[in-house]
Amino acid sequence: MSKYSLDTDFSSLNGPKANNWILRFRDIAETAFKNSDTRSRLLGNLLVIERYVHTLQQGLSFKGKSPTPVLINALDLLWSYAEGRITVIEFQDFANNIYASTLAYNSDEKLTDIQADFYKSYFENENPTAIEWQITTWVSGLLIKLVAIEGGRLDFEEIASYEQIGFADFADLFGFLTDACIYLANIPLSSSTGRDYKKATELLYKTPLFCHIVGNIQGSLKTAIAATSEQYQSLRMECQQLTIIPNEYAANLMNFL
Repeated sequence: MSKYSLDTDFSSLNGPKANNWILRFRDIAETAFKNSDTRSRLLGNLLVIERYVHTLQQGLSFKGKSPTPVLINALDLLWSYAEGRITVIEFQDFANNIYASTLAYNSDEKLTDIQADFYKSYFENENPTAIEWQITTWVSGLLIKLVAIEGGRLDFEEIASYEQIGFADFADLFGFLTDACIYLANIPLSSSTGRDYKKATELLYKTPLFCHIVGNIQGSLKTAIAATSEQYQSLRMECQQLTIIPNEYAANLMNFL
């Protein structure tokens, strides 16, 4: 059996092999980026996140809404860093506060007074959707890890050991998209048992819908590996017009939540 990689034709894999490819995706990405620097690794994350955010924008637009401003602000900061226009000193306070906010939301972590004020200002009245929180968690993790890598001020000792941008958040992305696409593609799921769920995922991974999603992610990461810094701005503009799933599913994706 050939080694899984970003060049693997996902549509050619049978159910168990497709599942293995998804489960090993983090290692696949790490192998592909083993000779890449921090900004290239960050770009790989950002090109996928931009597609995800554009999908979110389309879905929310059907309800007359837009993504929370703090998410867009955080994304802008990451791009500014990637393009070499700012340093971590300029966003380290923001990074600590938004990271603390996601910990409070996801794990009920206690907030300091400063962090609580940040949460109240940026999240309390916005009522973000679950997808917005997922993307905000991903983006905030990238911001705080950049602060750690560059030796900036950290409120979280456990982050200090980070030395490189990774691809751990893709596991959550694939997990969410798998569950959502079982719903979107009307895949039979008679119960929530592991056996029935496995059958459903194996059917899903053969559908054009999911193969399209995987192809989008593979293409984004391969583009990041080959890109030069001069291309970053144009790549962002391109991805802001693309979605992570076909356009016709954007509204129903919001209904899945």
